[in-house]
Amino acid sequence: MTNMFGAETKKAKNNFNFSGQPFSLKLAKNIALIKLASAEANADLKVLDKKIAQAITISCRQILNGEHTDQFVVDQFQGGAGTSMNMNVNEVVAGLAENLLKNNIKVHPLDHVNRSQSTNDVVPSAAKITTLQLLDDLEKELENYSKITKDKAQQFKNIKKSGRTHLQDAVPMTLGQEFSAHVTAIGKDIARLKKTHTNLCELNLGGTAIGTEINCPKSFRQLVIKKLAVATEYPLRSASDLIYSTQYCDPFLEVGATLTILSSNLIKFLNDLRLLASGPNTGLNEISFASVQSGSTIMPGKINPVMAEALTQICFQTIGNYQTMLLSAQAGQLELNVMLPIMYRNLFESLELITNGVRQFAKLGMSTITANKENCEGWLDKNITARKTTLINQIGFDEALKK
Repeated sequence: MTNMFGAETKKAKNNFNFSGQPFSLKLAKNIALIKLASAEANADLKVLDKKIAQAITISCRQILNGEHTDQFVVDQFQGGAGTSMNMNVNEVVAGLAENLLKNNIKVHPLDHVNRSQSTNDVVPSAAKITTLQLLDDLEKELENYSKITKDKAQQFKNIKKSGRTHLQDAVPMTLGQEFSAHVTAIGKDIARLKKTHTNLCELNLGGTAIGTEINCPKSFRQLVIKKLAVATEYPLRSASDLIYSTQYCDPFLEVGATLTILSSNLIKFLNDLRLLASGPNTGLNEISFASVQSGSTIMPGKINPVMAEALTQICFQTIGNYQTMLLSAQAGQLELNVMLPIMYRNLFESLELITNGVRQFAKLGMSTITANKENCEGWLDKNITARKTTLINQIGFDEALKK
């Protein structure tokens, strides 16, 4: 492999030799997208040579098309508030662009590729675009999951069963109603996620180091964001307060908090499903999952609800990731939050994990659930509490209690 990156990336690679996992490739691509839009804007404003700008844009398009992915090598755990990520992309783009130009024209990673920019406005802006893209993927999978669950609710609408509170017998309901409640919960989760888009579309690009627009030409901010809005098809806009937008991380926290609520709702219903499927001979056994793999290496024929278990663990991880994000946001000091790399790492991991987890559970878990009507109705027949409750309006609470 021929390294296209330069000295600063090599230093960061050696300094941050922690996890062996580089920072998000999606984030690297969106940093490259900003470099592309910035080169075009700088050329339009006549602060960057057109030949160099064109070479930068071609190089960035190669990265966006999936080329040179092995060049983004800085570890996901790093100091510097993202400077090493930005320099990694700057140096790769500069190297690629220089190879495209003839007559030994030099392309500088900072003077040219990073012109009118700073790590402190580029990386957060790229992270917001990345988050929007990952949210699109998640919301699509949640819509599909909700549809499958709604179909189950319809299938089970006439199956009567015993309701339970405190894990004790309660009044009657249908199995369809139990599933329908979860459809409503997921619908609210989707709506909450969509609301987070508004603040993510507000970029501090053009604010440069701390939001004061130092070394940024007039009109660059609006021009580059307009180009990004066209390229991404998101309603991106410039932050109304660039200094606030550079210091504070609440748009990312908003997504993380919403993912925590989603995770809580998923865990609740996944626990319910595992209880309803318990047994099959010594539990409730009101529903069954299809067998997707053997459940034991010692107990023949044992089947476990493994897809529900896996998605539950993903939700646990997501909730834990948010706690790290929360601590990172609080650790911001004065004009910059230097803990942003771990915030991005955890947020992207959570989004990707839940997206993949919901997709797999919808396919191999929810869609395979069948109702055991005889057991549902059998438990209801044994439910004395339900029978007594139906008598209250006729004979009163005290008399019903005696029955």
